[in-house]
Amino acid sequence: MKANKGEWSEFYAFLKILEDKKLFAADNKLEIIAGKFFIFKKIIRSETNKKRKIFELKKSEICILDDKGNLLKKIKDEELRGKTLNIFKKIKNSKGTTFEIPEAEVLMQKLLCSQLKSDNSKKSDIDGVVYDRVSDKEDLLGFSVKSMIGGASTLLNAGETTNFVYEVKNLSPALISKINNISSRSKIQDRLKAILKNGGILEFYKIFKPEFEINLRKIDTIFPIFLSQMLLDFFMGNANKVSDLIDLLDKNENLKKNFRLSKSDYEYKMKNLLISAALGMVPGKEWDGFTKAHGGYIVVKNNGDVICYHLYNRDEFISYLYENTKFESASSTRHKYGKIYKEDNKMYLKLNLQIRFLA
Repeated sequence: MKANKGEWSEFYAFLKILEDKKLFAADNKLEIIAGKFFIFKKIIRSETNKKRKIFELKKSEICILDDKGNLLKKIKDEELRGKTLNIFKKIKNSKGTTFEIPEAEVLMQKLLCSQLKSDNSKKSDIDGVVYDRVSDKEDLLGFSVKSMIGGASTLLNAGETTNFVYEVKNLSPALISKINNISSRSKIQDRLKAILKNGGILEFYKIFKPEFEINLRKIDTIFPIFLSQMLLDFFMGNANKVSDLIDLLDKNENLKKNFRLSKSDYEYKMKNLLISAALGMVPGKEWDGFTKAHGGYIVVKNNGDVICYHLYNRDEFISYLYENTKFESASSTRHKYGKIYKEDNKMYLKLNLQIRFLA
């Protein structure tokens, strides 16, 4: 069985919960908050053929049940001890895009797991029954898993769905070919600078796919305008960190004149996008506004710690997202952006949005 680091990390997070039966909460710097943790009573996994297995976490053992509650197997805690850490080391030290971990496959068989990760159609990667010590209640919650092993993961993935379309005005059509042929290392930035140097103006027109525009307008009806300016600032090389791009929005005189918003207004809207992307919204599908990962966010850190942002510590989670994400340029060839093109006797150019965690 071959998988990438993110997929193996999801299985490692599952094993870590089985072994520890709890996950620690984290602050806005991804550091463990001492004494604050979430107790897991059960893990529910969707297996092949959409069959579920329930892992009941007892004091010193794990009971594996089918979805009708029939006991399939019992495993003592000591059978996992040491193996989870060894699998983390294999994930961290493995080379290549995808790789095998034979020890993990043996453990999968022992745990009656028929597949490595959750169904891609689900937003939640891990579903569990979590005990809330405040309300003295147990709730079934879904968690999204992100891995920091081997590099920072993406929060909002690039695609043609995340292309923003700008109308190019006041530019001679005779320059299109020359500008499009700029192939320097910073070719997108250099093309934009060439457009402006030759008297061109870039004016936001629309988001290429209507589903993503609808989702962004659900956050705020004029939010696409602000994001389009952040994208321009990013591709012009002015900043890449989300919080720095918000600073530039706040200093933009045109936006100040037209919308009279404060920096905290821009922050609020951007934070809503970040947490929406983390817990429910995907660009290519119209979003109903509801959280799909109802429990929160699990992060597998590069040192092997597995921490949790529960909806109970939502403020720390939002702050973490805001302070630890950046815009990133994905492949312009694959996602079809960065060149001027003509349509209905007008000129347009697309820029692409991808958001990644800081390393």
